Amino acid sequence: MNAWIIPAAAFAGVALLVGLILYALAARGWRVGRRLQAIGSDAAAGAPRGQSGERTDQFPAVTSLLERVGRHAPLDRQLARAGLNWRPSEFGAAWVGTSAVLALVGWLLYGAVGAVAGVALVSLGSLLVLKVMETRRLRRFESQLPDALMLIASSLRSGYGILRAMQAVRDEMTPPISVEFARVLDETNVGVALPDALAHLVQRVPLRDLDIAVTAILIQLDVGGNLAEVMEIVASTVRERQRIQAEVDTLTAEGRLSGVILFILPLAMAFVLTMLNRPYMSALFSTTLGHLLIASAAVLQILGGLVITRMLRLDF
Repeated sequence: MNAWIIPAAAFAGVALLVGLILYALAARGWRVGRRLQAIGSDAAAGAPRGQSGERTDQFPAVTSLLERVGRHAPLDRQLARAGLNWRPSEFGAAWVGTSAVLALVGWLLYGAVGAVAGVALVSLGSLLVLKVMETRRLRRFESQLPDALMLIASSLRSGYGILRAMQAVRDEMTPPISVEFARVLDETNVGVALPDALAHLVQRVPLRDLDIAVTAILIQLDVGGNLAEVMEIVASTVRERQRIQAEVDTLTAEGRLSGVILFILPLAMAFVLTMLNRPYMSALFSTTLGHLLIASAAVLQILGGLVITRMLRLDF
């Protein structure tokens, strides 16, 4: 038993160390200077984030590879939504370096299987971390949106213009919504038209409620109207939707917890039985019938998870 626990612990330790290094690099990417450089390139390219080349690309070969496989633009949008001020090439280079380290460690400890496991761990882990960061940031933005719309409406009723109302959001509120509105204002300051800057905002923050608010602003810019009243209506609608969503989450909490338990319980039982009585479980891993049973169980687990998720998903 000790023969595999020590290498596994070493493998996990190396993975944790690499993760801490990547986190430190990400923290450096959040500095104000790099954000201002990205804003400057936004204006030149008219894109959601800096892609014009004003900021030197440290990994042009990685950029070319990502563009050839069609992953540069999607990865750039995902990094922006996660709040990371990284270029896709920087993320790709970090992924390659981390994969190489873990693949080498896995090869030394477990051979080819360990190398493949190391690359898979980095790939799945990086995608999962990006998705979690993106989801958390969007939820924070969504929770702040009603207050931001009411602040815009109050500023408009006080006689300010739409840009001055957005400055109030930038100055009075906290990230991430203050950061995104600051980026809109910075783009307009360097020559980007307000409709284009708002379109970039919707691309970075793909929320339906924000899209409605931006559409109302664009219509008001074209045909006029009482924008303050529209902002108040949108804000009240967003608050009501969030209240209903909270009630739905409360009512479906038991079902979601049951799904998690039903998914984890078979895996936990298999692990415990393997540790307590390895010969009893060895038939699953050493015979053809055992392999078929494992595959069937995995398929049924996935299908069950999808069914439970679909039952608990309510769109409104």
